[in-house]
Amino acid sequence: MTKTAAIAPPEISDDDAQQSRVDDVYHEILARIVRGELPGGSELKSTQLAQALGVSRTPVVQALSRLIADGIVTQKMNMRAVVRPGAENWLVEIHELRLLLEPAAAAKAAQHMPLELIQRLQRQAEAVDPQNDDDWIRRARDFDFALHLAISDHAANQPLRGAINKCWQYKQLSYKLGPERTDAILRGFREHRTILAALAARDGATASAAMELHLRLASSYRPEGRVV
Repeated sequence: MTKTAAIAPPEISDDDAQQSRVDDVYHEILARIVRGELPGGSELKSTQLAQALGVSRTPVVQALSRLIADGIVTQKMNMRAVVRPGAENWLVEIHELRLLLEPAAAAKAAQHMPLELIQRLQRQAEAVDPQNDDDWIRRARDFDFALHLAISDHAANQPLRGAINKCWQYKQLSYKLGPERTDAILRGFREHRTILAALAARDGATASAAMELHLRLASSYRPEGRVV
């Protein structure tokens, strides 16, 4: 009998590994800023940061460049990078931006999201079983990401999509910065199902209102230490 050759996992290129290190350093520096460990006005010395993070100086320099481009860190000509005053509120401000963007995106997505995708999201939601599945929190969080990004992808507006997806790049960091109560996850899941039901009904006004309520509630019942 002919043996089937094992399929080797895809190799990670040096460029991909380097980008991953830069991403990790970027998020770690931002986490320290948000937690107040690097308050506004703090000078960011790449050599010291590299030593503190246990990495080479190169990914730190690249991460600082990204932080400067995003407006979290400032740098004047021939001067050292400095944390922008008020940058500790970055994730809170990102959440405020989502409140401006995502209700409008939900209204538009109700008209443009393919039925096949809505049905796939419905199956994903039905797989979340808090009563009988120990892994339901991960499934609920996966559904959370899938729903929001599907709305972004089908808002029929590329600048809007780009802005929402940029905001969502920070969502994983917000999870890491503080614990999330089980009751909050369950409430959020139910709110997501309400949004999905409005999308399935092609009801843009209800989808928009449900999204706005969801985002407002998400910031109101966050536990101590959780940013958004």
